Amino acid sequence: MFVFIKRNMKVFIRDKVAFFLSLLSVIILLILYKIFLAQLQIDGIKEAMNVKSAPSDVIKLVNIWLNAGLITITCMTSTLGAYGVSVEDREYARTDDFKITTLGETKLEISYMISAIVIGFFITLILYILGTVILIGGDGLLIGIIPTIQVMFLILIGCTLSLTLIYPFMCFIKTTTQFATFSTIIGTAIGFLTGVYISIGSLSKSVGNLVTWFPLTQISAILKQTLMSSTLKEVFHNAPKSIRLSYEYDYGVILRFPDNTDITNMQIWLYILMIFLIFIVLDIIITHLVNKHGN
Repeated sequence: MFVFIKRNMKVFIRDKVAFFLSLLSVIILLILYKIFLAQLQIDGIKEAMNVKSAPSDVIKLVNIWLNAGLITITCMTSTLGAYGVSVEDREYARTDDFKITTLGETKLEISYMISAIVIGFFITLILYILGTVILIGGDGLLIGIIPTIQVMFLILIGCTLSLTLIYPFMCFIKTTTQFATFSTIIGTAIGFLTGVYISIGSLSKSVGNLVTWFPLTQISAILKQTLMSSTLKEVFHNAPKSIRLSYEYDYGVILRFPDNTDITNMQIWLYILMIFLIFIVLDIIITHLVNKHGN
């Protein structure tokens, strides 16, 4: 199986145009966020704190928030892009040849999933490094060994969870044209579903609850807490606690139940584990049905 994992990764990387575009799209997102979304949030903080100009620590806070949002989006889009290798193999009937090997259908599918997660992880990690340097500066990477490990772990979980969520849909995609359309839809929707394009506080309560319980939003919240902890203290150290809490609620740093009680990190991890197990079972069932129908 390791040979097929390596082969899948080589196929994706060998397509230099696709690989370059996956990185280019990340850089374009960074620039667009820096130009448009950052200023909107800075203006909101200035209004809440009743100040005319934004101090450097406020700008830093907003940039860290943007970077955390971009990481969440890229976990999904990069992993989805890497899984496109399986679609191309299905379209050109390569999987039929692979299935007659000693690898078998199950291990073949697992090899596609593992290679997609690995590629998604490294592309997202590159985004994290680029985003930090561009938005915050090189010293933004010096957050300590434990927080860095936490960020890398969250990226890995984000990529794994992303693939688990999209896999049931991918089973029914047979051509690269269908895959391109699906990727466009997901790439557009994921920014809204994770509260990055529009903050949770700007949404109606019903839509806000939908965004809150989207699994990657939960990952994003823990990621924001990890990256923004010290900067939040700097920005709001002289402000009333209510202003800081309002910011954290509005921008998804702290998530809440419909009754407005806070969701703890332990509850987030339990929820993610539950979603992961549910979709693993669903993925297995759908894979079995698709293979049975195909045979």
